[in-house]
Amino acid sequence: MPLQPNVWTKYSDNGSTCVEVLLTESEVLVRNSLRPDAGTVSFTHAEWHSHTQGQKLGVFDLPADLT
Repeated sequence: MPLQPNVWTKYSDNGSTCVEVLLTESEVLVRNSLRPDAGTVSFTHAEWHSHTQGQKLGVFDLPADLT
């Protein structure tokens, strides 16, 4: 599902911890939806693309004993 510009998109794998992502014209912002005032992490579009490609390849998967 592609991100929609200027809309926070929430994702939760287990229902309790949530990540929100916001696509802007120049960057992608990420925050913890349970603590949105705690700040955001920003990525350029190129950085975000590289990261999502790595996710699809399993580069960032945790070892089975940690999940």
